[in-house]
Amino acid sequence: MFYLIGTGLWRGDDISVRGAEVCKKANSVYLDGYTRAFEESELLKLEEIIGKKIVALERNELEEGLSFLKEAKEKEVVLLVPGDPLIATTHITILEEAKKRGIGFEVIHGSSIYDALIGEAGLHIYKVGGSCTIPMRKKGIKPYSVYEKLAENKSRGVHTLVFLDTEPGKEMDIREAFDILGEIESEKKMGICTDDKKIIVGCRVGSGEQRIIYGEIGRIKKMEFRGPCALIFPGKLHFSEEEYLKGLEI
Repeated sequence: MFYLIGTGLWRGDDISVRGAEVCKKANSVYLDGYTRAFEESELLKLEEIIGKKIVALERNELEEGLSFLKEAKEKEVVLLVPGDPLIATTHITILEEAKKRGIGFEVIHGSSIYDALIGEAGLHIYKVGGSCTIPMRKKGIKPYSVYEKLAENKSRGVHTLVFLDTEPGKEMDIREAFDILGEIESEKKMGICTDDKKIIVGCRVGSGEQRIIYGEIGRIKKMEFRGPCALIFPGKLHFSEEEYLKGLEI
């Protein structure tokens, strides 16, 4: 039996009671170590709650090897995923593979940055358009698709949730994200990411160090933030959204 369990937003103890109970009874507990890097204190807290050692898996083990599914043929196996386990398409692919192999599975959901940051920013969830991720820099490659998504959502008047890419042991800095978008803006000149545009920044959402602000890109670029962070490019704001954002404005 295979269990896909969301660990929630932040602390090791954000996992649901049902999720923790399943982990306690499982033969093996693995962790998606790619979607978001767990801090050591979080991992230790989670291990303390479930009473088991957790084995972190890298991206290739989640997308190619899938050795944990072979194990789930005969044993109770858990894969823990930061946030909600079905937000990333990687995990849906894992469930599809489990079906092909005739392996029973269950999904136990957790809180996600999608609903948490949107709600904490006072925005209406039904006004959120397609999201996107700004990838780490690769020589000669610019993420035009990210800019195009921002432009598409702006034309529809909906909000865009933008994630910053991660690699093992590294999270994209907000300044780097704006540098990347700024380079594309200088080419496209559509006024999507100019310094006078106001956006929302959410850092360490769900933790005791949560920070959510609203302000002009030009000012935000000069500030220091501790990750992980996500951005929201607002669309057409409802009067109640505007009122709430006043309390977050810098």
